[in-house]
Amino acid sequence: MSPEPANCPICGAAAERLRAAPRGYRYTCPSCGSFHISARALGCRPGIPASAREDIRRLRAYGHLPYVDLTRDGVSISPGRN
Repeated sequence: MSPEPANCPICGAAAERLRAAPRGYRYTCPSCGSFHISARALGCRPGIPASAREDIRRLRAYGHLPYVDLTRDGVSISPGRN
C-alpha cells in the first residue's frame, strides 16, 4: 500500500499517511515526525490538545512510535509499539 497525501491532524502541515491495523493511520509529518493515530482520535480533531505536538516529539526522542487514541478521559498520547 502506498502512502497518500494528507494534512497532519496534529499541526496541519502537509504529510503522508498509511492505513494501519486495526483501525487507524500512520502519519509521517515533516514537523511532528511519524506517529499512529486511531480513527476515533481523528474524528475528534478539535479535542487534540495543543501540547500533542510536543508530546509526540518527546516520545520520538526516546525511540517510541507515539500512538494517539481517544479514551474516556479524552485524547491520550502513549508510547505505542516500536
